[in-house]
Parts: sequence; C-alpha cells; structure tokens
Amino acid sequence: MGIVGFQWGEGNYNQLTLLMNRDNYVNRVISRASWSGNGQILSGRCQDNGGSWFGISRGGRVAFLVSGDLLVDRVLPHMGSELYLIEFLEGNMTPLEFANDVAHRYEMVYLTTFSLIVADMPLNSMFHIRKLQPMAVESEIVPFGVHTLSAHGGLDGTLPRDLLMRGFYNQMYGNNPLPPLELARRCMSNAEGGPHDALYLDKMYYGGRFGTTSTTALVVERTGRVRVFERYMMENGTYNTHDFDFDLQIGQ
Repeated sequence: MGIVGFQWGEGNYNQLTLLMNRDNYVNRVISRASWSGNGQILSGRCQDNGGSWFGISRGGRVAFLVSGDLLVDRVLPHMGSELYLIEFLEGNMTPLEFANDVAHRYEMVYLTTFSLIVADMPLNSMFHIRKLQPMAVESEIVPFGVHTLSAHGGLDGTLPRDLLMRGFYNQMYGNNPLPPLELARRCMSNAEGGPHDALYLDKMYYGGRFGTTSTTALVVERTGRVRVFERYMMENGTYNTHDFDFDLQIGQ
C-alpha cells in the first residue's frame, strides 16, 4: 500500500517533486534507500525478492509504486509489481514502451491491484500503469501538474486518503515550501483522518502490525540536481533519517 503526492513538469525551478508514504507489515524486511552495486540506482529493496517501491537512476529514470501486495503480505519470488520498478530503472525502454510491454505480461493474472509511475527526466516523459482486475491493465500519460497516487484510487483518486494527501501536499509545497526532510517528518506523523485514511497508518490486521514504515521526499531540479530524503523505521521500531544529494549524469 502507500500514498503519494507529486508535482510533475510545472514550475520554473523543479522538474519533479514527490512525497511518498509506504505502508507494510512491520515484519516485512525492506531496506532503507541505498545505491546499487554499480552505483547507478538509488532505492530501498525488499529482502524477499529484491523489489522496490521507489527508485531513481543517475541517468534520470524515476519510478514509484503503490501496491495491494503489501496489505496481503504476499511475496512472489520471481514476479511482482515491485520487480517492474527495478526492471524499468535498469532498462532502456521509454516510459511509453515499458507501459505497453507490461500491460501484456502473462503474470498479471496473479498480481493484486497496483499503480506504477515510470518517468524519464531527459525525455520529460511520465506514464501511469494501473492494474485493477486479473487482466485489466491500463496505461496513460501523466499530464503536468499536481497529482496523487494510491493503490485503490489510482492516479488522482477521490478516496479520503487521496484527498488528504492532495491537501497536505498543496499546503506543504505552497508559496513557502518547507525543507524536504521536514516535509517527510510531518507526512509520517500526520494522523489526520482516522485509523484507515490518515497519511500515517499504524493498526493491527490479521497478519500483525501494519503501518507506515517509510516516508520519502524527492526533488529533481531542472539543473539536474537531485535531493532524496528518507525517514524510515528501523528493526527496533524507532525512526532514523538520511539523505542523498547528487547530479544526474545525462548523456554520460
């Protein structure tokens, strides 16, 4: 599960800004964000299958995912929407090509609901891939502007949590935006909306404690500078923060 608020392509300074909460069972081992072995992809990784829910490459490829698989706590070792994210970041397909390719994958029948955004900063291209029913996969171009993303609401949904994120995002990224790390802290601690619809979740399900275990803030400037801030839950239940600041390597 999860909820995302982001602004794409508009404004004079930033090409992309993003605020994302990821929700999962706390016994699920998902690492904090770090660089891949070759130093090209920044993402957290699921210990069970190596998948991820957010990532960015030095070449300017960005992907983020909200998925129902986290709610049912199901891991498919060799398939899953979290693996699509890594595949896009490591590959060379354009967002349009990747969206068309994924829509025809046979394994879609086994996957639960998800919404995946894939984007290429140099191409200024972004697509939304959404899976609803067993073989009902849709893709659409993401227009410039402010958007929300959730597993049940998809892109720009109208469910209570989607609307809360849109309001929070517009308020926090308004005329006097806060530093990204402060945005992440406020987003993770925002319990407005009750136990089921708040941006920050912490509740008990049949599978154990389920809630928000990480908040990510991303800023991609038009200059190519990238800043990533993450607030994440450690194994002992406390929270830590870290950040990354680097330049995209376009055409290198």
